[in-house]
Amino acid sequence: MVGEDRREQILSAAERVATVDGLEALTMRSAAAAAEVSLRLVQYYFHSKAGLLDAVLTRFSERGYADSRSRIEAIAGASAARRLQMFARSVLPIDDEGRRFHRLGVSFASLALREPDVAQSAYRANLLVLESVLAHMIADACAESGSDRIDAVAEARLLMATLHGLGTMMMVAHINEIDATDVVDRLLSGRTWFDATGRN
Repeated sequence: MVGEDRREQILSAAERVATVDGLEALTMRSAAAAAEVSLRLVQYYFHSKAGLLDAVLTRFSERGYADSRSRIEAIAGASAARRLQMFARSVLPIDDEGRRFHRLGVSFASLALREPDVAQSAYRANLLVLESVLAHMIADACAESGSDRIDAVAEARLLMATLHGLGTMMMVAHINEIDATDVVDRLLSGRTWFDATGRN
């Protein structure tokens, strides 16, 4: 097995440990056991627990966001605002994959607060990925609607905060998918850059 394949094998196993047993259960040793490789090999590829955590979260988030964007971009004729709306809805924990992702994100946030040296860089990197994706989509919607220049990063952060809160509220059954989607739509429809064609 070539090096990149071996690294992916370890990452897949580490991701399973994190999502099934919880982030606290993920160590270099547990990743090695799950991947059926030596601890020394995990250390070779990731160097430390912080490096392993960073790689797991980066892989998981980039894959999830890329999958959502590719599905949305494939929809012919959808406006930039409509694609943004669909992407924002897709980030909510509405299926098993979404719930796993949200649970992992909350776990990383908690660990980043308790052990900043171990998890903070990984969690912040994940936030930066989502911020970048949303800011680009917002800028596209703004340009398409002919709105005045906006601070796309600030708008992305507002949407991120809303999505994170809604996701947690859904996970604890405070609100359902319909209500959460309605909140997303209300937030977007209240923005000057959100073209009317982006609405339902």
